[in-house]
Amino acid sequence: MAAPTHLSLSLFLLAAASHADPLGDALVARCRPDGRLLPAARAALDREAPDADAQRARTEAAGMFAPTVHTVVLPSADPEALAAAIDRARHPALLPRCALATDGVRVALALAPRVVEVLSERSHGVLTVRAALPQFVIDARLAVTDADGAVSVFAFDATASVSLPSTLSPSTLQVIATLGDGPIPLATWHPTPSRPSPRDALADPRDLLGAINRERARAGVPALRRDPLLDGVAAAHARNLAARGVIAHRPTPDDGPIERLERALVRAERVAENLARAQTLTDAHARWMGSPSHRANALDPALDALGIGVAERDGELYVVALFATHPTLNAGR
Repeated sequence: MAAPTHLSLSLFLLAAASHADPLGDALVARCRPDGRLLPAARAALDREAPDADAQRARTEAAGMFAPTVHTVVLPSADPEALAAAIDRARHPALLPRCALATDGVRVALALAPRVVEVLSERSHGVLTVRAALPQFVIDARLAVTDADGAVSVFAFDATASVSLPSTLSPSTLQVIATLGDGPIPLATWHPTPSRPSPRDALADPRDLLGAINRERARAGVPALRRDPLLDGVAAAHARNLAARGVIAHRPTPDDGPIERLERALVRAERVAENLARAQTLTDAHARWMGSPSHRANALDPALDALGIGVAERDGELYVVALFATHPTLNAGR
């Protein structure tokens, strides 16, 4: 695979046609223009609800390995609305990549909120992965989902390079690192075609629990039980994320999963959390199952309980899955 290359800023701005100047000013102050996102922006103009998997495939074909591709279609070329859309989607610690497209009236924004440059090469049965990580990133890992759904995690050093043995046949690779709000995916990609699996329509949180338990059953892992204590904490966090318009395990320094449980007087031996901003619960579940780190949380045999929180903002769902081991109410505190 050749190393990814950037398209020029001038070519990028041509996509915004006559709106280049005001929109360009709003754009470059908040994100880094990247022509590899243009196919996703153009596709967003053709569909009211772009398919997340199709958007990722387009950016992978253009040489970008983004954890998510977030698209917004604005009804007009309004720089303030564009700036607000970027501010809602971006991560405060990393400058997102972005691109614009227009049909002459509407403007589509494509964002890759967290992305690092990745190069993966196969040689003599060994897959070598290299990534250029920001200096402030700590505890970087490479998570690998194989063709059978099992997850392996490898440490990434400062040069972010690791070789995978030929005995491991990855379907999904993901670079994960710790930032100020906890561990987040920085890049996700598929070196080989993933094995297709049927999707179930998930109408409410009970269906989401069932979908996760079906994946656990396939992996030979005991089912999770729905826990009302975890439900309350997850629901409150989902509402907070929707109100802020962000996705973060730790939206403030003193507000992580453990702290939220402690404030609710809930004690648990082990805790994990999956987050998603998606159009549907089906989409959120598919993203988790396609992400090695999120899938590992969902299939962790040490976890036995699940709380689910869902909140809506601007037509998007903010979904929280809070996993724990033996959660109990700490009534004596």
